[in-house]
Amino acid sequence: MLTDDERSAFLQSIARVRQRAAQALWQAQGADGADGAVAFIAQLHRGLDTVAEQARATGPQPACQAGCAHCCHLRVEATEPEVFHIAQHLRAQPAAVQADALSALQRHVATAALNPTHPARQACSFLVDDRCSIYPVRPAACRKAHSLSATHCADQSTTIPQNLRLLVDAEALMAGTALAYRDQPLPASAHELNAAVLAALADPTALHRWHQGDPEALGQDPHAPSTQPHS
Repeated sequence: MLTDDERSAFLQSIARVRQRAAQALWQAQGADGADGAVAFIAQLHRGLDTVAEQARATGPQPACQAGCAHCCHLRVEATEPEVFHIAQHLRAQPAAVQADALSALQRHVATAALNPTHPARQACSFLVDDRCSIYPVRPAACRKAHSLSATHCADQSTTIPQNLRLLVDAEALMAGTALAYRDQPLPASAHELNAAVLAALADPTALHRWHQGDPEALGQDPHAPSTQPHS
């Protein structure tokens, strides 16, 4: 829990990120349109990586290691620009890699559809040999995810010990950036990663419709919680 002073500082951080990101995003769109708007999300990802590095340098060490993939079996959410960023990355891969990714996404979405209210716990489509196959373009939710106890993760504990400073700083970056997109106005809401990437790959008009402000360019996600930051 945050104190009143900490919450005030958190909201101020969101506002600063929003202001800076909105200006930079406007410039990115002016130069490259929809592609520029999508590419801009990499700035958020670099910021999150920096926050994580600083947390490791000054705080408790995360237990996460290469090959530890417990969190890769949980629901992961990504915003529209992150989804299109991943879709563009996949389209740049060799045909065989694209085909494997598409098949994995289709299997994941089909399995989840069998019980939409309580979908089965299953590995992310992009988890290959316990490694993230889209690591350079993985979404913000994955970049901020960490645990201070591998045992808690292995036991599927309902509470995972984490570095509060990392979480707060990451959330400020993510919320401020989402608001900056919405200021354009461009949708930046939570979508289940696998279904959204599949939708982006399947519909060549999705990117254009999103850039025109269509909030359903990737389809509706009826299981996404209403967690968007408010202006």
